Amino acid sequence: MSFKFKLPDLGEGMVEGEIVRWFIEEGDLVEEDQPIVEVMTDKVTVEIPSPRNGRIARRFGEEGQIIEVGTTLVVIEESGTAAPVAATRSRTEVQKTEQPVAAPEDKTGSDKNRGILATPAIRKLARQMGVGLSKIQGTGAGGRIVQEDLHHYQNNQTATAEQMETIPYRGLRRKIGSQLLLSKKTAPHYTYVEEVDVTQLVRLRAELAEKNKNVHLTYLPFVMRAVVAGLKKYPLLNSTLNEEEEVIQLRKYYNLGIATAAPSGLIVPVVKHVDTKDILQLAKEIDTLAESARAGKTTLEELQGGTFTLTSLGPLGGVLATPIINLPQVAILGIHKISQKPVVRNEQIVIRDMMNLSISLDHRVVDGIVAAEFLHHIIPLLEDPDTDTD
Repeated sequence: MSFKFKLPDLGEGMVEGEIVRWFIEEGDLVEEDQPIVEVMTDKVTVEIPSPRNGRIARRFGEEGQIIEVGTTLVVIEESGTAAPVAATRSRTEVQKTEQPVAAPEDKTGSDKNRGILATPAIRKLARQMGVGLSKIQGTGAGGRIVQEDLHHYQNNQTATAEQMETIPYRGLRRKIGSQLLLSKKTAPHYTYVEEVDVTQLVRLRAELAEKNKNVHLTYLPFVMRAVVAGLKKYPLLNSTLNEEEEVIQLRKYYNLGIATAAPSGLIVPVVKHVDTKDILQLAKEIDTLAESARAGKTTLEELQGGTFTLTSLGPLGGVLATPIINLPQVAILGIHKISQKPVVRNEQIVIRDMMNLSISLDHRVVDGIVAAEFLHHIIPLLEDPDTDTD
């Protein structure tokens, strides 16, 4: 009995998905719950398992192809009607076994070259160039190989060797590109940058890390707490512009996305309700989300619901950047590396731990003065991290 398995709705009203990778070929035997295909939707890659035991009779769609929900993925001949294993080799196996074996490469000066029309001088030049005469079509009289033929062949070989490598533009890479292009086309970006003295923050983080050695404590939780305080003061930065209804929707909850490098590209898992969690709780949740991202196991739920995004490269954070807004949000904060610099304090030159913050905003919603006020509200909270942010 044949069973048609169609692309299911994987959540949140999904309408289409991209085939990232097939795990099976036509003719393969599969068991129920065995992964058969990876599908990309909304920046998350999901392994879809087989709903039946049986043999893959048909497979629809190629890697990189976008298909709609409800489209047939595979036809499975359920167990009891499946052909024996020996008769159901995959196309890959057949191709491997039926591929002709390449003949050994001709060597210059071999017996095969002796029947080729070429002068002793051309044969000597071919040996010096490392070119096998049997590979060359002569253009001289009667098919005789001339010097131009040797150089033409060698130039072609060099051009082939210098061809560029190509990488398929699909899956998460294409999703990222589409989202960023939409953001740049939709939102008029601008970026505001300020410097922060984080000497006291460096001290506090080191003290807490020493007391809580079982927690991977970075600077992100401190920045997140300060950001939430700023968003409460300046709610436009925690909003969404609904152009169809011509309203700006102010969010009363604080879900911060953390731009994270995953094996297949950049994703933005979300820490929910940041205002209800302390520094150590945030540190643990960030670490858990980062581990899931590195393992390629981030779920769709972990990527949804963000109201504001932070992006940081840690020690590689550079001096400043112009981050691209993660639509439909209206702001993103870039956190840059901490380095010791000479600064003036009380008319004295001293060494302090300094860091830059760069915030990009949607100018349709947030004016420059509001961006500056927002940063100058959170900067004192980072410079004096013992301050109560509530």
